[in-house]
Amino acid sequence: MTTPLISVVMPVYNAERYLRQAVESILAQSLADFELIAVDDGSKDNSRKLLEQIGARDPRVHVISRPNTGIVGALNDGLAVAKGQFIARMDADDVALPHRFAEQIAYFADHPDCVALGTAVQIIDAAGRVVDRHAPAVTHAEIESELLLGNGGALYHPTAMFRVEAVRKVNGYDPNFCKAEDVDLYLRLSRVGQLANLPTIGLQYRHHLKSTNFLHRKTQSELITKLLARERALRNLPLIEVPLGGHSDLPLGRLHARWACTALAHGTRGTAIHHALAGIFQGFTDRECWRALAYVLTARPPGTA
Repeated sequence: MTTPLISVVMPVYNAERYLRQAVESILAQSLADFELIAVDDGSKDNSRKLLEQIGARDPRVHVISRPNTGIVGALNDGLAVAKGQFIARMDADDVALPHRFAEQIAYFADHPDCVALGTAVQIIDAAGRVVDRHAPAVTHAEIESELLLGNGGALYHPTAMFRVEAVRKVNGYDPNFCKAEDVDLYLRLSRVGQLANLPTIGLQYRHHLKSTNFLHRKTQSELITKLLARERALRNLPLIEVPLGGHSDLPLGRLHARWACTALAHGTRGTAIHHALAGIFQGFTDRECWRALAYVLTARPPGTA
């Protein structure tokens, strides 16, 4: 097998529910010059079996299976065996759009100083319904500024593609920042090259209650506070507190209410009604949940007369 252009590194832990769709979205990329390194991090479900079945029919899929170490250990194990010139991140519960790799490689070819590149995303719920879209800032200065305020969404991790020499130059992922490993890596990479985002959507980014953002929010905030102290001191910037108030800090009723409103704003009334009703179920006494239901039942989606 010739050396691939891209090494896709995908950590997998008990991801059976979404795994096939995630892997197949990578295998369906219009740019096919890649290897997919799936690191099974000691899964207790059928993730490993599913990966081996897919690998048996597609030689681009390589499965590493070993005891659980957490995401940083899995990522670094994938990096250690990667053969590509570029590292593409992918999570086992997301869906890559077919043009993602082609557009990212084209950007790298035109911007030799770029070391990390993300994309805009569609936000999907556990069932794959689109509930929002987000296009992060595209320039290095804007992304770095957001990172230095604690905003990990300045470059969505599962959309990221890196130049492999840059990642190895900064020694990969730091196990001391597990659960905030992406923000730590971006800030270290920002010292050796440029960060960027494409304005086009390259990934469907799944929000669900078992994701890291929901399960480990407190740990993330503590680690990002530590990161910001380090990075802002290096840049002679004043210290700040990490702002909270993201989607993962909302009560479940209000989270569904928010998704109801954003889904309607993007023209999907059925999804909006589904989440408005879920908001009432989770937050029956919350007036904001009832307001969201009234809004999605009466407001006109964009583009309608």
